[in-house]
Amino acid sequence: MEEAASHAHEQPTSDVTIIGSGIAGTVLASILSRAGLDVLLLDAGTHPRFAVGESTIPHTSMLMHMVAKRYDVPEIEELASFEGVQRRVSPASGIKRNFGFLYHREGRSQEPAEANELPLPGIINTENHFFRQDVDAWMLSVAVRYGATVRQRVSVTDVDIDDNGATLTSAAGETWRTRFVVDASGFRSPLADKMDLREQPSRLRHNARTLFTHMINVKPYESLVPHGTHANVMPWSQGTLHHIFDGGWIWVIPFNNHAKARNPLVSVGLSLDPRTHPKPQDMTPEEEFRQFIAKFPDIAPQFEGARSVREWVSTGRFQYSSKQTVGYRWCLTAHASGFIDALFSRGLANTFEIINALGWRLIEAVREDDFAVERFKLVEELEQGLLDFNDDLVANAYTSWKHYDLWDAWFRVWSVNQRLSNFEINRAFGRYLETGDRFILEDYERHAVRGTLAEYQPARQLFANASEQLRQVHNGTLAPRIAAQSIMESLRTADFLPPALGAGEPLNRCIHVTPNKVVSMLKWAKSDAPPEVGRLVHEGLTYFLGRRFAPGNFNPVSEIFKARRRAKAK
Repeated sequence: MEEAASHAHEQPTSDVTIIGSGIAGTVLASILSRAGLDVLLLDAGTHPRFAVGESTIPHTSMLMHMVAKRYDVPEIEELASFEGVQRRVSPASGIKRNFGFLYHREGRSQEPAEANELPLPGIINTENHFFRQDVDAWMLSVAVRYGATVRQRVSVTDVDIDDNGATLTSAAGETWRTRFVVDASGFRSPLADKMDLREQPSRLRHNARTLFTHMINVKPYESLVPHGTHANVMPWSQGTLHHIFDGGWIWVIPFNNHAKARNPLVSVGLSLDPRTHPKPQDMTPEEEFRQFIAKFPDIAPQFEGARSVREWVSTGRFQYSSKQTVGYRWCLTAHASGFIDALFSRGLANTFEIINALGWRLIEAVREDDFAVERFKLVEELEQGLLDFNDDLVANAYTSWKHYDLWDAWFRVWSVNQRLSNFEINRAFGRYLETGDRFILEDYERHAVRGTLAEYQPARQLFANASEQLRQVHNGTLAPRIAAQSIMESLRTADFLPPALGAGEPLNRCIHVTPNKVVSMLKWAKSDAPPEVGRLVHEGLTYFLGRRFAPGNFNPVSEIFKARRRAKAK
């Protein structure tokens, strides 16, 4: 304590020190340095290195567009599209055109009808499977170009906060003085350890452990089944494939799934509820993986002949949360604040939500030399709100996997929320590009706290009601079939859902928005939708596009018809 007190009289040598040089730390370092702040970036490891969080979604990419424009860091926008990543960042990354879900039962063949797909719209950009070791290393170089100072192989062991700043101490005894500390290091956060910030026990409902690695020679799933077996409109290997079953799921994220691919690797992971699938004793992670997939006749063949190219990682319970994520002169962000599961690929989206909200507040705090906790209050609300929303989303999915019809219903609730939330962020960003009014983005931040569509009460209520029914199923007070039927009926009768989505149609297990459907949705938004939702859908489909690509002469409907003609030509 005496040593910490002595440092309190020393002047800070940096404005912000960021612990952790993963994508969260490097993006934040880039935008703060671009704004003229003196940024120190410390990391216990070096680059390149393995990292989880490889799959993007449209919401992630739109946030990347938003952060790039808002903070004038155009390099971030390169991450927002497959084309940009291939051109500027890493040809080792893969393409993502869909979410694919195949439902399995132990000892039984996969039923072709028990498959779901959410194709991702390509009219704005195509999503990515990030090869994180390349992406993170590239983003570190961006932070350096904007002026951030980087120290690698520095293990921060202590953080002391005082009235005048913070003192960070390394394992080697080095010290640094700074005005503000952002910990973006992950689960082993030195700030969380020092301040005892982890919730014990965690409030989170979800409970899973994980095994993961990178492999070669993983077969594309569509090569293992006769053509036309499933009703998917895109090959399973063109997206993130989820093998789902009672108590868990397997992810298959290929980096080798496009014509110009140079990377033979595929990211593979197995997440299991330990209450259903306890961790075995005296077994390596690879032995457990092989033994587990052997129970499923239509999963095991995908991995015949495949082998890992890095050590398997096996965790205990992977979920954690924090009692507090913001304090005087400090903030936990990204996975330092909490984590749920890789399911639904929301990790990077949540990270960029926090960076978007934290960046400008931190810039203003440094310039005004005012680090009052109150000015960062919304950042805390956003981190905790997104964590709770993702917890509901994933815990309910695991519950639904006990019964395919219930999963089918929850899949639709999730996909509808995705579409409507995409419209919301598209509209907000489009309005910002048109007006330059920062308060539009600040208003969006307040809505994002809830994680789900925040501007329209009936949509929020549909999600809440469905979530409550999944909780009842989990607690054994509601039969899965009854819950599934009730949720499907709520989707079928919701007047705020575009009929073209087909969310309430039982046989429509591929929620595919074709150019024809986009035209139908625009017509519905103008004539039949509740006014508030009609404006959201119409502006969400057209507003951003018109400002983003060709101001003054872009016609979204014309572009839709062009896309339809191109599809027919193929």
